[in-house]
Amino acid sequence: MKRKIRQYRKSIFVISLLVISTGIYSATQSSLLDVDKIEVVITGGDRLSQEDVLKKSGIELSQSMLSVDSETAEKSIIGNPWVEEVEVSRNWPSAVSIWVSLRKPFANAVTSTGLVALIDSSGIVIEGTSKRTELLPTILVEEIGVPGSEITNIEMLISVAREVTPDINEWIEIITPVATGVRLKLNGSVFVDLGSPNDFSVPLKDLKAVLGQVELTCIQSIDVSIRENPVVVRDSARCN
Repeated sequence: MKRKIRQYRKSIFVISLLVISTGIYSATQSSLLDVDKIEVVITGGDRLSQEDVLKKSGIELSQSMLSVDSETAEKSIIGNPWVEEVEVSRNWPSAVSIWVSLRKPFANAVTSTGLVALIDSSGIVIEGTSKRTELLPTILVEEIGVPGSEITNIEMLISVAREVTPDINEWIEIITPVATGVRLKLNGSVFVDLGSPNDFSVPLKDLKAVLGQVELTCIQSIDVSIRENPVVVRDSARCN
């Protein structure tokens, strides 16, 4: 009798497991757990469309919520060099949200061989271009890698570019590294030595004051590396 009871209980347990397993499988295949809505939010510009992001994510409407792999989708989306941050979330029972923050073009990076690229403020190459973006400062770098790679050892140049105001940028052709710090090449081949201060806003402020008082046609170089003591070297031959 006891043996029959044990066999009965065992049978009930096995049947229960089968029912639960069948229920779970049915639930995963049911439209009740399908993706019914995908919300895509993009901040930082319009370089990528919601369609671009959705396609890159690999997530589709009507697929099972359980099959949505947030980590894989994030890795795929952030593979685009324009993407700085991304977060993919499953919002049960049937929605997925994708948040994307885009990189902001900060400066033109150029090489001595003529390669040009847009970079962000951390030195990440966003994309190669055929020409400079006029409203952005331009820095000279040794080499430019593929989009998504980082240009290293340009922290000082980026610090200068960060302090360049639009009115000063109109005068500057390129920001270059030199042994003593940073040098600017202005329109008309006038060179400006900034030195290597902790705060580049100071020499740039002095430069702005000088540019408001002199004609560049007679200027050969300007040294603003010493605070509030700019040195202007004139070339009389340029004035003729």
